[in-house]
Amino acid sequence: MKTSKKERKSINIALAVVLSLALWFYVINVENPTGTATIRDVSVELQGMETLTQQGFMVTEIEEETKDLKLNGRKKTLMKLDKDNVYLAADVSSITAEGAYTLNCRTVYPSYVNTDNVTSSSWNKMQVKVTVRERGTKEIPVRGEFIGTEAEGCLAGWVLTDPETLELTGPKEILDTISYALVQITGADVSSTIVQETEVVLIGVDGQPVQELDDITSSATVVQVTVPVRKYLELPLSVTFLDGGGATAQDVSYKIRPNTITVVEPRHEDNIPLTVSLGEIDLSQVYGDTTYAMPIRLPAGITAWRTPAYATVTVSLENLDSRQLPVEDIQLLSIPEGCTAERISPKLYVWVRGEPAQVKKITQEDIRVEVDLSQAVPGETIQRFPAKVTLVGEEFEEAGVIGTNYSVALRLTR
Repeated sequence: MKTSKKERKSINIALAVVLSLALWFYVINVENPTGTATIRDVSVELQGMETLTQQGFMVTEIEEETKDLKLNGRKKTLMKLDKDNVYLAADVSSITAEGAYTLNCRTVYPSYVNTDNVTSSSWNKMQVKVTVRERGTKEIPVRGEFIGTEAEGCLAGWVLTDPETLELTGPKEILDTISYALVQITGADVSSTIVQETEVVLIGVDGQPVQELDDITSSATVVQVTVPVRKYLELPLSVTFLDGGGATAQDVSYKIRPNTITVVEPRHEDNIPLTVSLGEIDLSQVYGDTTYAMPIRLPAGITAWRTPAYATVTVSLENLDSRQLPVEDIQLLSIPEGCTAERISPKLYVWVRGEPAQVKKITQEDIRVEVDLSQAVPGETIQRFPAKVTLVGEEFEEAGVIGTNYSVALRLTR
């Protein structure tokens, strides 16, 4: 049977391919000629980074992270090399100051390659430029903000974050510009507590987000944020005034700031008080317009919600006059037997207060001053003894003595 011309052509092509492959295999494995090869995008790796870090520095910029590498060598060897098993190494361990540096690179081949069979023909281009800056660490607080809206009758509490601080590492000059980390939570008509993980934004000392962050690493980039949301009530604050010093509660005008506090709504309505009392103010100790800082103490079963520790109470007395009188008649009672009491000051100045017409009539004869010396210990030194001061006379029932801390200086000797 005769073969056609077309069939003979196909056979000839197949034989040519086989012969070419055989020749190629012979040349590569037996003759192993030399040649050149270019490996593109060979990575540049920095060595000695640990030493550089210990010296307080870090690389912030590398001009070229990959290079094209041209090699000369045996064909069989070159065929084994590619960008996955060849890299360029640059040593930074000898750098001891900030600045820009040009480093020589060396080519690193896989361990199974005989480096005698390959050389770089582009050695003069095997340099890399790096920028080195001082390295630092800094701890910054994490601040949480709720920027949403609460449902009616609900209130969002202080935002909690976990962790509460972050440790940053990077160029010291950039760290110095960072103030805190911000996380923001939003929501509309929120009625229950929110818990979610949120990315942080680093805020600079100028209050704006920091832009240059490529070389900054953080102990965490995501934090867990909790926004407690509870139903609340507004309770008024109150204060009780004790009559004294010629003043009664009817004579007082006052302001409390804040005048209400926010508390968590109790589960049982029986636990809700009508007001929260700040305590008592003794009017006998109030000489004029006075402001008091009074602690806010909550009743049992009531939980504060964004409540300050103190409230201020400003007290004014209306339609009353006050007057200071010098009293010379001071009665010394129960002087120890065999002792002599010598008054150092001949007068005691006493404040009285009441309706203007009554106060105008009061004289020192209407004021009784008594000093009890029954417990006194004689001595040559001057001593002060408490004095009991009262206003006598039925016509002055609506007036009174201001203050209770009166005393008299005496020398009690035998």
